[in-house]
Amino acid sequence: MMVWKNSTSHYGLISIFLHWLIAVLVIGLFALGKYMIDLEYHDPWYHKAPDIHRSMGMLVGFLVLTHLFWRQMNVCPQTYGAPWEKFLSKRVHQLFYMLLAGIVISGYLISTADGKPVLIFDWFQIPATLTSLENQEDTAGVVHEFLANLMILLAILHALAALKHHFINKDPTLKRRLGLNHQNEE
Repeated sequence: MMVWKNSTSHYGLISIFLHWLIAVLVIGLFALGKYMIDLEYHDPWYHKAPDIHRSMGMLVGFLVLTHLFWRQMNVCPQTYGAPWEKFLSKRVHQLFYMLLAGIVISGYLISTADGKPVLIFDWFQIPATLTSLENQEDTAGVVHEFLANLMILLAILHALAALKHHFINKDPTLKRRLGLNHQNEE
């Protein structure tokens, strides 16, 4: 039976949903970001793509904060593997959160370098608060791209580790993240 909250043996629906939603959005934002780099001024997507990218990026920032809050309110299911794998798993997840924070902050600094607020889906705006850094847009852009590339590399390694757990270790790590391993509570 699917439950909303985590237990020591499985992830709840909310954790699973937030994990995969953030993953899909991050991959989509990465692809859109790479696509935007080569757009020419007269391309219809020249202005539309960055607006979508900014809005979705801020949404990811909100979802990451929500996910962190939810993690604090729940137990964490047991981690499988050797002690070094458990240690590495914890550090990788911490690195994911740091990278996501860095990507969102650097994206915000790119978007607000000219002093204009960030418009989110034409619903509301986030004011520009830090605009006086020298070469802010360019410097934040370099940081943003570097962190995004590092995030995707880490996500690939993360996916490979999940596949290793599934096919080599034959433990329920991947099934739990897919919501396929819900056993009765002990």
